Amino acid sequence: MPTTPHPQLKRWTEADLPAWIAIHQDDKVAQWLGGLISAELLRAAFDRASDHLVQHDWGVWAVLDGRGDVVGAAGLQPIREGFPVRGVEATWRLRSDAWGQGLVTAVMPDLLADAFSRFSPEEIIAFTPRRNLKSQSVMQRLGFQRDESRDFDHPALANDHPLLRHVVYCLKRSQEGQTHD
Repeated sequence: MPTTPHPQLKRWTEADLPAWIAIHQDDKVAQWLGGLISAELLRAAFDRASDHLVQHDWGVWAVLDGRGDVVGAAGLQPIREGFPVRGVEATWRLRSDAWGQGLVTAVMPDLLADAFSRFSPEEIIAFTPRRNLKSQSVMQRLGFQRDESRDFDHPALANDHPLLRHVVYCLKRSQEGQTHD
């Protein structure tokens, strides 16, 4: 079994499904995802994340806290069809009680370096609702640069949804590894 790109990451197992659900059902997390997600959709997303890791040895990993408990998800995924941006997306989410502990900025540099060395994308994209300043701050600390020309309205949200407008950040191959504290 291949090792993870960082010691605070692990592959998803069936036993982690309750943690996955807890992450996404956290009201403070769900507010940035457009609201609570049904158990059926969460199950499907969990299966996709788990299966992608098994099939490709990269994807969205379980994030562990100092006690070894699953408190989040972080990694890379192909940007889904229907979005106006294409390529590989850096993504993360943590239960709100794990925010502010530096978990994302601890694990993402290794994941980004692994992606750039293994499948050589020219860039990795991250996006979030315009209002999510905390996530944008994490993107900046990871070395991502704002690309206003690619901002978009999220295709799964209603035109009057407060999170409709998303901002885009990019990490070019030449910028990889340039994290900012």
